Amino acid sequence: MSAIAPALPAVPHRPATAAAPAPLATTDDLVSGRIAIEDVSPCLVNGRLPAKAVPDEDFTVSATVFREGHGVLGARVVLHNPQGEPERWFPMREAVPGTDRWSATGGANAPGYLTFTIEAWSDPLADWLHEADVKIPAGLDTERVLAEGARLLDSVARGVPDSTGRE
Repeated sequence: MSAIAPALPAVPHRPATAAAPAPLATTDDLVSGRIAIEDVSPCLVNGRLPAKAVPDEDFTVSATVFREGHGVLGARVVLHNPQGEPERWFPMREAVPGTDRWSATGGANAPGYLTFTIEAWSDPLADWLHEADVKIPAGLDTERVLAEGARLLDSVARGVPDSTGRE
């Protein structure tokens, strides 16, 4: 009988903390496929024992992150303080491109029982940039690609918070 380590739940692309990047578009604007987060590390005895780290010493969190379809993903590790509140976050990068294995390195500020979650989301801006890099130089669907880019950027601009002294 084999045991499977419990995966941390995927969180929608809407960030959980104020310091996090804003979502690129609303769900009305974009439809994204399902995203899976599996094989999270560090994980000791299927999550029954805590992994340990020393404050101010970096540690690595890794996971297999993939999605339905071919869209570009973004992912991050959110470190929670002993009260369960999000404290810091670290961007994840694909460790070896094409392997779906993502990792991030970061550290805790202080001792205590800390937890982390892994969040992953679709990255429609990166999808569009890839398509534009391929199609515009080749002269394929240039008007459509540029119109789609304008729509995407308008959607992003609507999500930028108003701030005094900001144009």
